[in-house]
Amino acid sequence: MSEDQHTAGRESAEDAAASRLLRRVVSQWPLIITCAVVAAVVGYLVSHSRTKEYESYAKIQVQQTDLVSLFLADQIQINDSDPVRQAATTSELVNLPSVRERTSDLLGGKIAPADLRNKVTVETSADTDIVTITARDTDPRLAARIADATVAGFIAVRQQATRAELLSAQNKVRTQYNALSAKDKTSNTGRILEDRLKQVGVVGALADGGVDIVQGARVFNTPVAPEPRRDAILALLAGGLFGLLLALIRARLDERIRDADELAELWKVPVVGLVPETRDLAGAGLHLPEPSSLEAFALARTNLRYLHVGGDMKSIVVTSSLEGEGKSTVAWNLAVAAALAESRVLLVEADLRRPVLAERLGIAAPGGTSELLAGISEVDDVIRTVEVGNDDGASARVDVIVAGMVPPSPIALLERDRAGDIINQLRQRYDLVLIDTPPATVVADALVLLEHSDGAVVVSRLGRVTRKALSRLKEQILAGEKPVLGQIVNGGANAKQYGYNSYYVRPRQAQAQAPAHAPRVTNN
Repeated sequence: MSEDQHTAGRESAEDAAASRLLRRVVSQWPLIITCAVVAAVVGYLVSHSRTKEYESYAKIQVQQTDLVSLFLADQIQINDSDPVRQAATTSELVNLPSVRERTSDLLGGKIAPADLRNKVTVETSADTDIVTITARDTDPRLAARIADATVAGFIAVRQQATRAELLSAQNKVRTQYNALSAKDKTSNTGRILEDRLKQVGVVGALADGGVDIVQGARVFNTPVAPEPRRDAILALLAGGLFGLLLALIRARLDERIRDADELAELWKVPVVGLVPETRDLAGAGLHLPEPSSLEAFALARTNLRYLHVGGDMKSIVVTSSLEGEGKSTVAWNLAVAAALAESRVLLVEADLRRPVLAERLGIAAPGGTSELLAGISEVDDVIRTVEVGNDDGASARVDVIVAGMVPPSPIALLERDRAGDIINQLRQRYDLVLIDTPPATVVADALVLLEHSDGAVVVSRLGRVTRKALSRLKEQILAGEKPVLGQIVNGGANAKQYGYNSYYVRPRQAQAQAPAHAPRVTNN
């Protein structure tokens, strides 16, 4: 294989793995939706139960001109500070402990200064000198009072600081004036200092801290928090993401195969049948399945025939990877479907470890497969004919050989040369011989019988079979010479795509009045 072919094959495998992972995640959409809905409901209820909070805001304009420089310099100094820095400075000034303490005093001590930090927010702008002070509280009136009190506290602190600066400036000017001689005091310099002292006094009396109230706080009776609808939407998104993550983790850790496409990817063998999940098949053998279920087996039988045209495929081993995949039910219904098509069909129960067919069919047979293999009985002695039907007039006659006694060593019986002779003899008498065996990865019985048959049909139950088990089965069968004729998917939701449940539906009344016949068993 060339390097390009190897690279292409690796990329194809990676694409297949990614596609498989995506299908697994998508198949868990109920989990994702459940997580999202539960999170949304919980988020809404929790948000709705929270105490309502209200906001109120006041707006002020903060002048950036330094008044003190007006009296300490020969000319007014133009303020060329960075607007962003000024806005940040103003925000910090409003949040000073001294402002919070003054605000708490104005509120009569109802709210501690430390608590005000969580109740008051400051919004500044680099484009304007407008500052918005917003207060939040569970009482809308108190929220408005907090906003106004914060403004008042900020103004008071600013006034106090401005007056202190002006007083310091006044003292400096007075010191300079007092240091002049009597003659200099009457000079131009003395007169300038004297005028400046008067100006400082006037400005100090009128100083307001450079803050103007643009808009006082108002009472708003509409709560701003909680927001149940918004919180529910956020919780919905968070829950959906959590569900998606959970589905992804499960998809990566779960070894079970959950769709027919994955089976086909793992084992390049055609899927010849998709058996729908239905209670109708739970009592297989006691009655004919409903048409919607029976059609799945009829299609599987037809696919087996046409996929192997020209091949003498008369004896077929029906096996699975694990226990509980429904291979015995599938084998029986395949036999029924073949019998309805007027084929001479025989079902051989070769699962000598856990036989179930005699109990399901109500057959009290004196012998079966075990006695036949042991040479105790002949073929004609152990074959029983079971006739099943319903009030619709449909009926089928299926020949069966039940397991018989449970031997101490089933594998020893199956490995006898007599097993091959018996299968060859049965092939001569029937159009189709189905051999129901134990799971091939559990015991070697199926592999032994496969050597004497024409091929195998592998039954896999979605959600039960694992990639590891199916890979092991594939290795075991490929080690032999007999082919796998096809796979039958049990419990496949994809079967609905073929329209079985919609096309083959009888009126409910007819279904209710159509009890199944009990099987009629006769000896050949």
